[in-house]
Amino acid sequence: MGKPPITANQVTLLRIVLLPLGPYLLYGSISEKWFALAFMTVLGCTDFVDGWLARRYGSTELGRLMDPIADKAFVLVGFLPFIHLMKGAEPWLYPWEVGLILAREYVITSLRSVYEQRRISPKTPLLAKIKAWAQMAGSGVIFLLRMVPGDWVLYAIVLGTVLPIVFLGIRFAVRRVVWKGALIFSGWFGVLLPIQYLWGAEATAHFLAVTIIGITWISGWTYLTPVFPLLRKGELQAGDLVRLFGAVIPPTLLLILSNQQVLSPWVVMLIMTVELSVAGLDNLLCFHKVQASAALWGVRVGLVSLLAALVLLGQPAWLLYGALAVSIGLSAIEFYRGRRYYLEEPESAKGRVVD
Repeated sequence: MGKPPITANQVTLLRIVLLPLGPYLLYGSISEKWFALAFMTVLGCTDFVDGWLARRYGSTELGRLMDPIADKAFVLVGFLPFIHLMKGAEPWLYPWEVGLILAREYVITSLRSVYEQRRISPKTPLLAKIKAWAQMAGSGVIFLLRMVPGDWVLYAIVLGTVLPIVFLGIRFAVRRVVWKGALIFSGWFGVLLPIQYLWGAEATAHFLAVTIIGITWISGWTYLTPVFPLLRKGELQAGDLVRLFGAVIPPTLLLILSNQQVLSPWVVMLIMTVELSVAGLDNLLCFHKVQASAALWGVRVGLVSLLAALVLLGQPAWLLYGALAVSIGLSAIEFYRGRRYYLEEPESAKGRVVD
């Protein structure tokens, strides 16, 4: 085979550009919801494609910046609509469930900035690699639990239990490699079988959400442990604390506002995505020791938090548009300021580890 006509970066960029179509369809009619499932499934599979292209033909600093942003944005726009979509009188997922899934992405991304400044490189465990696919597959199963009759969901869970073992057998026969991920997914779906059979889709959906939360946070433990010695030694600086503040307070306020639906969910979704993206850029800039100052970072997250809090306290909802303008404007400045570090592939970027 010759070199493919598309690069890993182009695949990743295409995934980012097309991503808003998924939640847009989720808020639509029943047929549009089903199209959203198919579309997001295909879009999620492109993560395999750009990963393969990057490994085979080499990665760039731009790709190492965009890929984790695309993955985390996928999780955000995939799960956030679940607190708005209803099954009878109940939301597809409770806000606290979605919040705990998303919180890991914000907290770990901010911690990476802390580590990049100090050249700390936490080892990526197997579970962290499986985590993204557990989130993607889990969101699809939650969709099925909310959209189809119980018997058909039971058949789908049976397939989810059996098919990974079949693929494991095929891969072992061809390459003599045991695919550990297949065992994990088969066991995961196998646990869902009795719950679906005995208690139905409602219990299964929330149990599944709890397991996704568990996998999400257990996989993040390796990224959390290096911060404890820094805390004990008092080595966290003002910039570190401001970044951690920005990873917890603004997303929490925005999630509460999204649940209350004070404005179109797109406003909150866009702010949260922009904040997650600029935090990913910050990882790169911290590695090169050119990160924004604590004051500059604090202005953005502080204003976003203040405006969100005012709306939460009963002030006009249009203040959220101000929060959106602040987030986009100051984040754009950061992307412009750091452009040479992800567009020109500096030599010092070699060896940088990303999640």
